Formats: sequence, C-alpha cells, structure tokens
Amino acid sequence: MSDLSKVLLSRPDVAVGVLIVVPRDLSEEITELLVREGVIEPRVLEAGNPLIRELENYVTLLEEAKKVYEYLESNLERKTVVKVEVLPESTKKTLGNLLAELRKVYEEVSSLNNLIASYENQLTTTLLIKEVSENVLRRYPDGFVSLVHYTGKYVAIRTLVVPESSVEQMKSLALEVIAELRHDKKVVLTCAFSSERLSEVLSSLPEESLLLEPGVSSETTLESYISNLESRLAELSKSIESLRLRKREILESKIRDLALLKAIVESEYERLKVLKGATGSRYTVAISGWILKSKLKSVLNSLSSYPVYIVTSEDENPPVDFDNLKPFKPFELITELYGIPTHYEWDPTPLLAYSFLLFYSLMMADVGYGLGIVIATKYLLPKFVNDPESPGFRRLQKILYIGGLLSAVVGLIAKSFLGSLLGRYVPIERPLIDVGSVVSLVGVSLAIGYAFTFLSHSIALAKSIKLSRTFDAVFEAGILLLMSGGPFVVSKAFNLAFLSVTEGVYRISLVLTLVGLAMVILSRLKTMGGVGGFLWLFDVVGITGDVFSYIRIAGIAGGTALLAELFNGVVVYIYEFLGSINLIAGVLLGVLALVLLHTFNLALSAVSPFIHSLRLCLFEISSKFYEGRGRRLKPVRVFLGKVMV
Repeated sequence: MSDLSKVLLSRPDVAVGVLIVVPRDLSEEITELLVREGVIEPRVLEAGNPLIRELENYVTLLEEAKKVYEYLESNLERKTVVKVEVLPESTKKTLGNLLAELRKVYEEVSSLNNLIASYENQLTTTLLIKEVSENVLRRYPDGFVSLVHYTGKYVAIRTLVVPESSVEQMKSLALEVIAELRHDKKVVLTCAFSSERLSEVLSSLPEESLLLEPGVSSETTLESYISNLESRLAELSKSIESLRLRKREILESKIRDLALLKAIVESEYERLKVLKGATGSRYTVAISGWILKSKLKSVLNSLSSYPVYIVTSEDENPPVDFDNLKPFKPFELITELYGIPTHYEWDPTPLLAYSFLLFYSLMMADVGYGLGIVIATKYLLPKFVNDPESPGFRRLQKILYIGGLLSAVVGLIAKSFLGSLLGRYVPIERPLIDVGSVVSLVGVSLAIGYAFTFLSHSIALAKSIKLSRTFDAVFEAGILLLMSGGPFVVSKAFNLAFLSVTEGVYRISLVLTLVGLAMVILSRLKTMGGVGGFLWLFDVVGITGDVFSYIRIAGIAGGTALLAELFNGVVVYIYEFLGSINLIAGVLLGVLALVLLHTFNLALSAVSPFIHSLRLCLFEISSKFYEGRGRRLKPVRVFLGKVMV
C-alpha cells in the first residue's frame, strides 16, 4: 500500500505460513538466525523427530524453572524493575546454575510458607477460644475453664465452630447454650450436652466443623487462662512476622537471579518452541511458523546463503501486525484498546489519530493548559508508572505531547491563555472558536458529530461492499440516506430555525428519508427476521444519539473555560484588593493564586478530555465499521531489556 493510501485508513500487515526445510546439522544455526531477527512466530509443533526428543529434557528443565520463578515471584511483596542482559550463548549453562540456586530458595520459601500457614491457623484458633472465654467470663466473673470445656458423669461442655446451617441442629442437641459468637460465615458455640449423647453430637458435626480445646486444666480460672492466651497470641504474631521478614530477606537477596531466570525462560522457551516445530526426515528438519509479508523478502535474503527449501501458504485466519506511517505509530495504542484488525478489514489508526487530536484539543482549548499537559507528561506522569521506559508508556507520552501542543494551538485561535487572563493579549481580532459561548460550542460539537457519524457509516458501507455483505451494505446506505434527508425534513416539519429549507429541498429530502427508512427496515428484516421488524427503530433513533453524543466536547470545553474565568476573577480580586494596600504583596499573592488555581483547574480538567476523546473514538467511530477480532503476530525474540518481578 502506498504511503498516501495510509493517510486515512491503513491495511494491517498480514502474516503468511512458512515451512522452512533445512539440513539437520544447520537447524539450530538457522533457528538462532530467525529468533535473532525476531520475525517468526512458531506454529503448532509435531512430535516424532529426534530433535524434539533431544530438546524435551531441556524443555522440562525450562518448565521447572518457570514454575520456580512464578512461585517465588508470587511471594514478592512489591514489584521491582530489574535490568537484565542475557547472552544467548551462555543461557543454557546459566539456566542450570540459576535453577540449582533458586531451587533451594524455592524449597526454603515453601517451608516458610507452610510454617506461616500453621502459625496463622493456631492464631485463628487461639483468638476464637479467647473470644469465647471472654464472653463466658463476662457472664460468670469467677468462672473456670470447665465452663468452656468439661467432661463429667452426666454433663459435658464443648466449644464448637460450626457453619451457620448447623447452628439450630447443635442447639437442639444441647442442654444449654453457654455462649454464642459469630465469626465470618461460621458460629462459635459453647454448649452443655448430656454425657451419654456426646459421641452422637460429635459424630453429627459437619466436616468443616472445629472442636476448640483449651489445653489446660479445667480447674484453671478463666481470668488467668485469658491472660495466658493473650501472651500466646502475641508470641504467635511475633513468630509470623519474623517468618515473613525472613522470607522477604531471602527473596530480596535473590531478586536479580530471579529476574535473570525469568528473562532466560521467556526467551529460551520460545526459541525452543521454534526448534520443536521442526519435523523432517533423517537428514532434514522442517521449521514451521508465521512471518509477516513485509518481512518475508528480508527473511528469504537472509537464508539465501543456506541450502534451505521454503514453502509459503495463505491461511483463512492469519495473525497480523500494524502497518502505519511513523507519525501514527503511537496512536496504535488507541486502536489496540478496541482490538487488533482482522486481515480483511482496514486499520482505523490514522482516522482515530485525527479524531482523538481534534476532540482532545477542542476540549482542552487553552494555551496554558496545553503547555501544562506537555510539562506534566514529561516530568510528572513517569512518577506514577513502574517502568517509564516501556513502549506502551512511551506511546502514551507521544500522544499527550501532540495533544497538548495542539491544545495550545487551538487555544491561540480561541484567544484562550489561562482563560482571558492572558488570552486577551493574543493578537487576533476575534476568536475563531469562542470557548466562552455555550451555544457556539454546541453548534461546533453537533457539526463535528454529524460529520464523523456520516464518515463512519460511509466507511462501513465501503467495507460491506468490499466484502460482498449485501444486506449490511443496504443498511449502511439507508442510514446515509436518512442522515442526508432527515435533518431537512425535521427542520421543515417542526419549523426549526437552524436550517432554511425550501419546498424543493424538502421534497427531495423527504424522498431520501423514506427510501433510507425502507432500506433500513428491509435490511433488518432480512438479517434478523421478525425481531428486526421493530429493532430498526433503535437504529434510526440511535443516529440522533450518536450525533448528540459529541455534545460532550462542548460540555468539557465550556466547563474548563468557565472554571478558568472564575479563577481569574479570584486572582484579579486578590491583586486589586491587596494591591490597594501594598502593591508588592498584591502582585506576589496574585501570582501565587494564579499558579495554584490554574494548576488545580488543569488537574481537574486533564483526565476528562482524554477519557471522552477515547470514548468517541472507540464507541462512536470505530464501532460503526471496525471489528477488531484479529490476533497480533508474536514473533520470538531474544530478550534484552528490563524485567518486572
């Protein structure tokens, strides 16, 4: 596709299936080449050749390593970014050494976790028996432990933890309920039972029930027993904290080894998937995978010096990758939020880039706020992410840089620089966009909404025709006819002043509207059957809703401008009031109020334009023609960079 054709919509770069047959003694060298260039995604592997059997032990080792680092990583209390450099020629030896070391750590951490779990169970049990004892002590101030646990000739007292569903059953078997406490979804009961029926009671307990035993003489006073329990609770808590601290120290001392192990496993395991994908005869190996069409020629050139045989094939549902011009690359982030394009549809990234920047700059139409966004994106936003150098964050920064600069440009033509405070000095006679006029902003928003809704349905029509989806094309054509004639018909019928409609224009518009309505109803009946006989109403009314959804542009732009003017009034008042007393104090406090109030307004207004611009792009534009059900190619690469563990 030429660069010019990528200005509005682009096509994704589609992958083709490849089968590379190579001599067995060159298979590993060629696989290393493909992985180093990062161009191939392995396909389903086939068993049965010696190379796969040779690699199975190594894969088993990698899987054990994966299990080890996933377990240890799950025990880390916080994420840490660690820079890792992996040398491919040393990975196998390094993996063995790392796994031998971290296997010991795995066993030690596992043992500590078991101890912690055991102590936590004891802590819970001790806490329950303490609460029960305190409850009984309040009723019997001079009571003994026998009121919690006792076995006599005629009466036995037991403290049980049972589910709520078994409470009534236990009460019916008890002679008396001495204490009852609720704990989560279970109930703690201290009951007196007949000694003769005690075995029957205990055997009828549900499996999840628990019998609490004091572990001291029944002659012990409850007061001294509770005091001992408090000491035990403190001891258990201290032991648990000590074990957790020990676990934390062990993991933190091995954090670099853990990061290196993760990097090796993730890169090496994928490389072996390519090798395991090889099938062939005694003397040859076949490597199977996906390669993008744009990279295929380069791969063929790289392999031209090897004695290989390459077969390519198309697939019904191949993976794809974006293929946009460099200025649009950051905006692929927006498209990804909706989905990856399928191989047969257009990639809307360029259109979404224009749309997002237009909406964002109109909602944030102020020179000061636009520049504030750029500064905050550069210096403040990186403080809120774990890895400011990640590709995703870099793309987001570029979007915000462009959006902030365009907001400043729109602010200039709107004569808005911290509202009218500095905007009045912009050397333009009249603002091209009046952010202080709600009526003007609503008009601009509706015009933009109508244009983008019409454009989105036009693209949907072109796509339906291209894919030979007849009734979808009829539906989209009907929507476009309704949008072409409907506004004039409504304006004439209700004598609305926003459009001047002559009788001739009205008749033509009425015909377009009726034909469009008939096409919408017909297409819905054909695609949905009887249900479509009334669902078309939602489609017709939905057009109005889609257009009016763009009024959010006016709302956010007007709200930001209004707050700016309110704060300007406060700044001017402070300056004039204090300036009449002391000019220097008036200037200093006025400037301080200016900075604080407009920074506050920027903080309030910064998120809404971004969120609502995204919403318009994804749900009012993309949803009309973009499916986004594709799968992105994931080529195997040797990893060099940062790993978060």
